[in-house]
Amino acid sequence: MDFIFANQSLYYLPNKDFQKTIEEFYDLCNDGAIIFATMISSKAYQEFVAGDVKDNGLVEVKSSPRLNGESTYINFTNTIEELKEKFKPFKPLFWGDYELINLYNFEGSIQHFIYIGKK
Repeated sequence: MDFIFANQSLYYLPNKDFQKTIEEFYDLCNDGAIIFATMISSKAYQEFVAGDVKDNGLVEVKSSPRLNGESTYINFTNTIEELKEKFKPFKPLFWGDYELINLYNFEGSIQHFIYIGKK
């Protein structure tokens, strides 16, 4: 592969599965391949996070109007340094963050981090 695009998808994986996926991505990539990924910030859903981080890295999120009372589990990223660590062994080319348009402000911040790296 020459390019991996993982937009708002990897943060549903527990820590071990996430690391295994990143290692598999790296192994599948040709030299010089680019990975573009986004990870959700721990600032997101701040009003609706229930409980602590589990041993597997996931946090249960419930009571969100978008979830209609259902729960989901998310592997939040807290900082840019944690973001870079999660995507080793790729060489970081760019990292930053963005907020989605949140017209109704149901859930407070919905910040995401961006990671672009190279094999």
